[in-house]
Amino acid sequence: MAEFSQAEMRNVEAACYALAAEYAEIVDSQDYARLREIFAEDATFARPASPPQILSGIESIIAFFESRPRNRLTFHLISNFRVRMETMDTAVGTCRVLLYTSDASEPETPGEGRKTASKQMMGTYQDRYVRTPKGWRFSERGGSIMYHT
Repeated sequence: MAEFSQAEMRNVEAACYALAAEYAEIVDSQDYARLREIFAEDATFARPASPPQILSGIESIIAFFESRPRNRLTFHLISNFRVRMETMDTAVGTCRVLLYTSDASEPETPGEGRKTASKQMMGTYQDRYVRTPKGWRFSERGGSIMYHT
């Protein structure tokens, strides 16, 4: 097993944490073209709600997200990050997700926002990361749902 300095490990951890946070922001804001900023060109993605459906390549991943109903609103809360370097250019990790959803047709209440759907999901993302010439990217992102309300 390779030995890495504390600084190397912390730098990789920070870069990988940032990918997970950016993923939530991109998906929640429906700015799907920006997924190119966080996924490798040949990445795979398996949705937490349907792990058997594996998408290959960034264009397939973006097309999947763009096909979702625009009125479906999401709010991802990401926590419990774990990242482990495998080599200087690869790492693996997990994080927990709490996913709130709503519909754009829900009226916004001043000071309270929109009402969320009654069913919310909690799960885990399993990630593989790769260092590219443009920085760290997801090479694989998959998930599983553990609980729902």
